[in-house]
Amino acid sequence: MRNAFFANAEGVFFIFNKILAPRLQGRPMKGSFQMNRKWIALFACVILCISVFAGCAQSEPAASVSAEAAQEASVSPSELAAQPSGSAPAAGVSVTDMAGDEVTVEKADRIVSLTPAGTEIVCALGAAKQLVGIDAYSNYPEITQSIEIVGDFNGPDVEKVTALEPDVVLAGTGLQQDAVDKLGEMGITVVVVEATAFDDIPKSIELVGKIVGMEDVAEQVTADIDAAVKSAQDNQPSEEKTVYYAMSYGDMGNWTSGPGSFINTMIELAGGKCITADQAAPWIEYSLEDLAAADPDIILLDSSMGSTEALAEVAGYKDLTAVRNGNVYAIDADVFTRPGPRIGEAVLEISEILNK
Repeated sequence: MRNAFFANAEGVFFIFNKILAPRLQGRPMKGSFQMNRKWIALFACVILCISVFAGCAQSEPAASVSAEAAQEASVSPSELAAQPSGSAPAAGVSVTDMAGDEVTVEKADRIVSLTPAGTEIVCALGAAKQLVGIDAYSNYPEITQSIEIVGDFNGPDVEKVTALEPDVVLAGTGLQQDAVDKLGEMGITVVVVEATAFDDIPKSIELVGKIVGMEDVAEQVTADIDAAVKSAQDNQPSEEKTVYYAMSYGDMGNWTSGPGSFINTMIELAGGKCITADQAAPWIEYSLEDLAAADPDIILLDSSMGSTEALAEVAGYKDLTAVRNGNVYAIDADVFTRPGPRIGEAVLEISEILNK
């Protein structure tokens, strides 16, 4: 079952090889990466979106939340992420991971997280000090700055991971299959914890909660997300507004989200209408002609692509209603595309934008 779960990696390779790689050649090094920061951000986001969106198309619409879940929790996910570490379960636990595999985790005193969402979940549950290794894009909360990096978007470095002697490795999808298989062959416990649909985010958080022995905290975090969704649904704007998510534009191509994606799901939960709702895939390159014809009321701009003012000067965008009316809003892709504890904050931010 795990191989089928990772099959969407082919989509990542296709987009990188056919669209991004030719444009990256000859760009200067920056830090430890071979790419300009903006191109890294775009490709990282592509990986996140394809891996996350791959299972979304067949998912059921977001379920309505209960009144109990809608009650506000005393601590937000962001605050939880910064709290001191908890402790691992005293005895081993058996779990069914997000790939559908049965895994026994003997202990979780030493954790390696291979996805930003997995890292954020561990921290939000109060187990940050159990993290001994993380991926290069795990940049939140602040404590991650002091944790060893074990790989970048090409996948984890198996030697670095094994050298850390982890009790458990929390994995995702995308380009990690080979490394995950090798780790498994070496006897290292690997659990796939990344959600592939909006509705699966609470399951992912509860799964990690069981692994680290913080199930009560996991319930609180998921309750916060449910409360955020209910708040957004209860405060939908009286007039329908059309929305477009600009993940990239210009030389990078007009890439955006489609049906089944996290972004579209959150826009719809908050009462907006996605102009890409009739598209065939959750991740698409949208033509400027179609964008002009749809003429959205609101544009959500990936913050890694620069300022809203810069977008307003680009041909094909500057004459759009959203641009002319000043309704272009920069959003943080780290918050909006990671299937983790901050997704409720993203829903509320969209709700606030729609109600302006």
